[in-house]
Amino acid sequence: MMMVRIFRRFLLLLLHTLYGIWLSLTIHKRKAPDGVSFPDPGPVARWSGRLLEILGVETVVHGKIPEDSGLVVANHVSWLDIPVLNSLTGAAFLSKNSIRYWPIIGWFAVASGTLFIRRGNHEARRISDAIATRLREGRRMAIFPEGTTSDGSQVRRFFPRLFGAAIDAGAPVIPVALCYRAGGQRDTLVPYTKGQSFLRILFGILARRRSEVHVCFSGVIPSPGLDRRGLADASREAIVSSLESISTRE
Repeated sequence: MMMVRIFRRFLLLLLHTLYGIWLSLTIHKRKAPDGVSFPDPGPVARWSGRLLEILGVETVVHGKIPEDSGLVVANHVSWLDIPVLNSLTGAAFLSKNSIRYWPIIGWFAVASGTLFIRRGNHEARRISDAIATRLREGRRMAIFPEGTTSDGSQVRRFFPRLFGAAIDAGAPVIPVALCYRAGGQRDTLVPYTKGQSFLRILFGILARRRSEVHVCFSGVIPSPGLDRRGLADASREAIVSSLESISTRE
């Protein structure tokens, strides 16, 4: 039965990926003032939602998804974080340049208007300015301010630098807590940590009946009156509090 499930889901995933490639070639793209194009978020968000359905990932939403644009910040656990957040918020992302070349997720990143960051002395300033530009235009942008993934058992300290984009744009910050569960416990399969590979996680998800991710929205944090560190700390505190609340409900 498990092999049938894997084969069926893999076939659907392949077809959905081909559809995604077609979508990336036909989707309407608008030009930002800096010359970088980004797509209408609706089709890509729907693609993300269908991807999660194929993988058997159930999304449980806590709180109300804010309607306004803003800087979405979340704890980072897995490559699944990207389609999960995109399906709910339509946000584009900031990612390290190597993600561009990943199978499936790399295509998704390009198609959703991801800003890729490379190593360099002036790269952070350029990226912050680009994020601020999109926020001013009413686009949601998402970042993972921990700078790396964790196993989901803790939230690392947030790097404050890119929070300056929200301040520059006068945009609010939207903290989002992500918690993966399996069998009533913290999911140990999906975290993309050292020693784990993309394909190992993918086929593990394809093999099991169901995966579950809890996504908690706890309102917005206005940027006026706070500096970058203040925004980073307030966002982290909101996410930690949400994760503790989810654990209590379980």
